[in-house]
Amino acid sequence: MNNLDYNKIIITFFGVGFIPFAPGTFGSLAGLVLGLVLISINIYLFYFSIPILFILGIISSNIHQKTTGEKDDSIIVIDEVVGQLIAMLCVGNNISLIIASFVLFRIFDILKPWPASYIDKNIHNGLGVMLDDVFAGIYVVIVIMGMEYLFINGA
Repeated sequence: MNNLDYNKIIITFFGVGFIPFAPGTFGSLAGLVLGLVLISINIYLFYFSIPILFILGIISSNIHQKTTGEKDDSIIVIDEVVGQLIAMLCVGNNISLIIASFVLFRIFDILKPWPASYIDKNIHNGLGVMLDDVFAGIYVVIVIMGMEYLFINGA
């Protein structure tokens, strides 16, 4: 196996990106499953995996772009995996919040509210591929924390 094969394993998250329909949704689902597994093993492993996968995603997406000329190829789903992990940062073991994190992440990933839309249109490398999904994950954290605050404080 050569370096480009390893690169494809990363950007497709072990082949999930090759699913012919809704690869982004399946990438997010893979991130959800990965997050649940990591949290069950060790919460620090969960936290540690996010920056590692983010960096690997930038590097691998850059390599893929240079090799193929594709800006944000649909087979790249490592960005959805990282974004979904970020979306899960404040869900704990609450199944309702875990499901909400998935649904909200897909909505924000598709709609790309600013600055995610700006990043998606103007940053043309691996960082751009990864960052719009990072922002989608951050939006989810903000919404879930807001929901928890309102629920706890009854406002």
